[in-house]
Amino acid sequence: MGIDGVYETTRKGLDNLVQEVKYRENELRKKIATQLSEMRSQGDLRENDGYSMAVEEQHINEQKIAELRDKIKNARVVRDLDKSQVGLGDIVTLRNSKVITYEITSEDDANPLEGKISHKSPIGMAIMGKKVGETIEIKTPKGVTEYTIEKIA
Repeated sequence: MGIDGVYETTRKGLDNLVQEVKYRENELRKKIATQLSEMRSQGDLRENDGYSMAVEEQHINEQKIAELRDKIKNARVVRDLDKSQVGLGDIVTLRNSKVITYEITSEDDANPLEGKISHKSPIGMAIMGKKVGETIEIKTPKGVTEYTIEKIA
């Protein structure tokens, strides 16, 4: 979340958060409850690693639900209609010796293998607010690579 407590995301990102909360509150809670019940039926809980693991999983799930609910409560859906410069939700095409396309997403929706990068990632921060035709430098473990912003959609 941002410094002001606002969680900036896209409409799709917010929908994904809502779906994850539903899954965790319904399906995952039931699954964990079943595991706990099965482990309890095995007798002595002091030496039952399966029971301890299920309790820990339950705790982690409840923490994640609270975290997701807080993000949803503080979410601000950003809809970037201004395609003159890179913003959250845009699809950006970069060119050097090759062409790369990225969708700029919130942190939770980032998946570099799918071409989705966070606006807070090194590449995301390098291109946010830039315009078509601008050259940017991206620092990688191999050194600095220059790209030109070719298209913003």
